[in-house]
Amino acid sequence: MKASTQIEFEHDCQAELLILGNNIERNVLSIEDVGDYIPGGVMVQDLKIMTNTYMNQYGCDYLRQSKESLLALGPRFFDLFFPPEEMLIIKPEMRKFIMEGNADKVHSFFQRIRPDDETDYEWFHTTSRRYPGSELDSSLKIFHVAVKADMLSYIGRKLNDLVDVDIYVTKNYQLFATLSVREKQIIRLIAEGETSTRIADRLFLSIHTVNNHRKNILHKLGVTSISQLIRFATAFGII
Repeated sequence: MKASTQIEFEHDCQAELLILGNNIERNVLSIEDVGDYIPGGVMVQDLKIMTNTYMNQYGCDYLRQSKESLLALGPRFFDLFFPPEEMLIIKPEMRKFIMEGNADKVHSFFQRIRPDDETDYEWFHTTSRRYPGSELDSSLKIFHVAVKADMLSYIGRKLNDLVDVDIYVTKNYQLFATLSVREKQIIRLIAEGETSTRIADRLFLSIHTVNNHRKNILHKLGVTSISQLIRFATAFGII
């Protein structure tokens, strides 16, 4: 990772978490394969039932809990380890984020965490995305990677090693982040060789709307050919 500012570190972590999630979705990796490799808390939480469904060993050690005890806590998990005033803000933000239904979107925020009442809170930087496949079982699962704020550069290098993210992904992540759900749908259909007429029929849009989307997508991404668009779509898991 070559980023030199905190914002760049955050953007690179977001890009790498996106690709990591895509690899899990494609069964290239599993959460169990990678969770204990990452030097930070790796969690899967189901916001529908407000319960942890996975925690890596780092998270268990930091919180001084076993995986089984964390699972058994249910909604109490959010009250025990986080400042209640911050959770009043973070919980609705997370629900809004996941209810958008955009499985490719990545969200980052800072939060304070402590293992018990006798310990001072520490600042963590958390990067989150919807857990791959959760939409299929009607759950509201979200995948978090939380690292101490002063370790962003280190976690970036570890994620980079893990998912083998090339410079193309990190360079173009911010362009990807600007795409709407509809634009990603149209990119996928273009990459599959569909005509504007077929795309309009499949998405119940007018030809004029589809053509405007195509023009805006090419302009937004700065691509001039279908082959360049396919490369972009492949790199970010759109196809």
